[in-house]
Amino acid sequence: MAGRILVLDDEENYAEMLRDLLRDHNYRVDMATRPERAINQLEEIPYDLVISDYKMPVMDGADFLKRARELYPNLPFILVSGLMNTPELVKVANMSVTLVMEKPLDTAAFLEHVARFSVPMTEDEKAALSEEGEPGSSAVKAVTSYPEEPRYLSAACALSKRFMLDLWSLCHSGNCAFIHSAVGGDFELAAKDISSWRGNRDKPVGTLSFEQLMADGVAALQAVLEDSESSDVVLVELPDSGAIEQARAFMLGNGPLTGGLLIFVLSENLSHAGFLELAGDLGVSLPPLVMRPTDVAHYSRRFARITANQMGKDKAPDFSPEASYALLSHEWPGDYDELQRLVVEAVKRAESDPITLDELELEQPASAPAGDRLARLLQQAQATYLVSALNDSGGSPSALAGEVGVSSVVQSETDLRHLALVKPELAKL
Repeated sequence: MAGRILVLDDEENYAEMLRDLLRDHNYRVDMATRPERAINQLEEIPYDLVISDYKMPVMDGADFLKRARELYPNLPFILVSGLMNTPELVKVANMSVTLVMEKPLDTAAFLEHVARFSVPMTEDEKAALSEEGEPGSSAVKAVTSYPEEPRYLSAACALSKRFMLDLWSLCHSGNCAFIHSAVGGDFELAAKDISSWRGNRDKPVGTLSFEQLMADGVAALQAVLEDSESSDVVLVELPDSGAIEQARAFMLGNGPLTGGLLIFVLSENLSHAGFLELAGDLGVSLPPLVMRPTDVAHYSRRFARITANQMGKDKAPDFSPEASYALLSHEWPGDYDELQRLVVEAVKRAESDPITLDELELEQPASAPAGDRLARLLQQAQATYLVSALNDSGGSPSALAGEVGVSSVVQSETDLRHLALVKPELAKL
């Protein structure tokens, strides 16, 4: 599977040139223009390779390398400089830099070295990436695709892809959006991707408390937006569903923002229909991880690799079949935050590869033979979807069962939860 490369250069044009060169050769590439911001990306994204300039303000290539090595002792690191054979570069060469290359780069030699450390996308991966922007079902549609694949939020399943498209549509066409997310959800990652797509590159997303926004109004907001070190995207977490009406009134009463975007987030336990009744066409729901098992698998691998790299291990451990089944079947009441904590702790305590269920410290899932696990996971996903659809529709369980073409008698939510697979053939794939 293709990995990711991080390009760091304080000259934005040069960073973009390297990024475009690598993308032309099918590599997945992120870029940063400030070392301190690149460090933030390294803390959240597992990279195969870092390509960095040497001469930069605030933190030069040597300082950046030292900090990166504290995070990842074995991460391949190519340093690019126009100042070869200086005492500074001799010092860096002795700091376990993988390779030093001179500007202007010999393109062929550069690409040969990159190929030693990172794998480009296959044709299938490129095709899958080109489909990431397939239209969703939201009524508010200003765009039909997002600018590039999400970097932070996992959009490995159809639900998260549709969420990102719907959110980008709102943020692309307006200056305000409302997200409904599970407690401990990955909404902050979505905000980072939106910020990047709006041209903020590696700038951190701004934050503002709802209380301060209500107390100080536009002045508090402008203070955040005028910070040149922060993104023009500001994240505001709402204390409860009643605050949605206040937030909408604030936006209507203060007119269009000048060059800014507010993303309000509600983590209260509320049905999707109830949320949309309050947020209207400015609202979009981030499905909880229990409805996104593909994203659970993606995040688990990400956390395992980052943690293994930080421990100086050559590779991330795999998960045993039992541990994988437990991860995918868990209900995740703490959502993304809980998943991260459990996987990170499991990798740290793991004494073998693969990680066992005991090391993961998750509840033993209901016993199921290996051949029946896919059917169990699909049945669980179906139950979660049907109960969510029931809550959103406000109708009866029997009516919903009829809509999905189920002939058996369904009278209650419990019947929906225990309904056999509507399409049992899926479990035989």
